[in-house]
Amino acid sequence: MKTVFYLNEKKITRKAVKELIGEERLKRMIKEAKEVFLEDPYIQNSFHIGFQGIITIEFC
Repeated sequence: MKTVFYLNEKKITRKAVKELIGEERLKRMIKEAKEVFLEDPYIQNSFHIGFQGIITIEFC
């Protein structure tokens, strides 16, 4: 399963996300997003990360 990240609706790399929020927080977000995706793939997984904006995680 491929993971795609968006910051404020613009595509961003995993490395850039890791620099913004840290490795541990990223792991928790991916785990939570994956659980929600497996329950219902039509739900958008978005997380507010403060003044930087909103990170959206999609799985392909």
